[in-house]
Amino acid sequence: MSAKFIFGSSAGYLAVTIADNAARLLLLPWMTRILTPADYGVMLLIGNGAALINLLFGFGLAQALPTLFSNAETDNSRRAISTTIILSIGGILSTLYLATALLSREISVFFLHTPSYSGVIALGALSAFLNAWSLCLVFIVRLVEKHKLYPMVQVPALILQVGLLGWFIASASLTIKSQYVATALAGLFTTAAYVVTLRHWLTGGFQVNKLAEAARIGLQMLPWQIAVLLTTSSAAFFLTRAGHVNDSGLFAVASGAAGLLVLVSSNFEGVWTPFVLRRKDEPDIAKTQIRIFSLYSATLLMTAAMLCVFAHELFIVLAGPAFRSGYLFVPGLAIAYCLFCFVTGFSQGLQARQRTIHYAWIGAIASAAFLATALSLTPSLGAWGIIAAMIVSFFVMLVLLQLASARLMPVTYPWSRHGLMWVVAAGIVACVFQLEIGWASTAAKLLALIGVAALPFLFGAIRISDLHMAKSLLLPIR
Repeated sequence: MSAKFIFGSSAGYLAVTIADNAARLLLLPWMTRILTPADYGVMLLIGNGAALINLLFGFGLAQALPTLFSNAETDNSRRAISTTIILSIGGILSTLYLATALLSREISVFFLHTPSYSGVIALGALSAFLNAWSLCLVFIVRLVEKHKLYPMVQVPALILQVGLLGWFIASASLTIKSQYVATALAGLFTTAAYVVTLRHWLTGGFQVNKLAEAARIGLQMLPWQIAVLLTTSSAAFFLTRAGHVNDSGLFAVASGAAGLLVLVSSNFEGVWTPFVLRRKDEPDIAKTQIRIFSLYSATLLMTAAMLCVFAHELFIVLAGPAFRSGYLFVPGLAIAYCLFCFVTGFSQGLQARQRTIHYAWIGAIASAAFLATALSLTPSLGAWGIIAAMIVSFFVMLVLLQLASARLMPVTYPWSRHGLMWVVAAGIVACVFQLEIGWASTAAKLLALIGVAALPFLFGAIRISDLHMAKSLLLPIR
């Protein structure tokens, strides 16, 4: 029943992710014909800047929520923790994004060598604030396991955003500014909806000692947040400063495609981590963790293989001519993001035992690995240097986190067996990735995917009973 609950609850998050990305893909052919690679480079810069603020000053405190919430002994204490942390995040983020908007001209001149994007940066700051605070509220949704609330809020917001973008496209008035107007209005809707529906958890007492505990955990995790920031959201800084502006735009589109793996995985992780933390002392939790690991690994493997095998076709259909060569970046980014998915999904021991100090030294080492690789390779290799740095850093994160987490919450994950399965799958994908577009190539790629799909059964990652569980999840509720 635990596996059914985890994957069943993840389905609601996944449905929103699929709808969101389907809408993005539907709009992509128009957007990549209206906007230029340089425009996408500007959007990547805004996104990276927002990630800098969010990860260091907002999500750092939010990361303390699972640890403090799951270890609180009373409901009143949990309410106080939620209220204190969420209100503090709102105050900090609003101040920082206001400062960003006020300094938008200086930011535009420094990074883009022109003041013409200052208005776009200011709108992007507003949009990023609303969406970031909304995402922090989702932490509470997951911790109290009210998973059905997420699609009830996100689907109307998505309809609002896509409808506005469609209207801008139809009226020939789509610009970068109009895109951020649409995302800001959608963020305003989601933030208001979550505040109203979660008011029970946001009306507890504001306790300075709880804020101090959250700040302590946030400071311990600061090097980790910096590492995540560098590896996932710093490409624009390196590429634009090195003169690879168009490469930055291609990287942004390719990263958006490969990043679907992280988005899909985050739906699972958002259910899975609270599940483990709330049941961390149950005697059979390790057995459940191993089973879920195998199912997750097999699912992620097949998803990544499909994305890489048909990356070229995907870009031809959905991307404008100036962006189509970006498909070459997809396999490397897929490898990097799959490593990151394993990093975030299977290291709950540190939070369960309140030993978040380990995130500090692991983050520092991962950051050093990323910087050493990126600074040495990016000037000459462009986006390929960033991709190499991501892979190196994520691998370091995975190894070190597993070593630390296993000492606190021992779980014998079958890493070697699954690692071999992934290596074999990568070899199969590599054989067909470069094939030219055509019917014969499509047939060969489908055969390759069948081979990849057989690997989880050959390596014992999936059992027949798991197929019955999947079938029950797909059948309509009677």
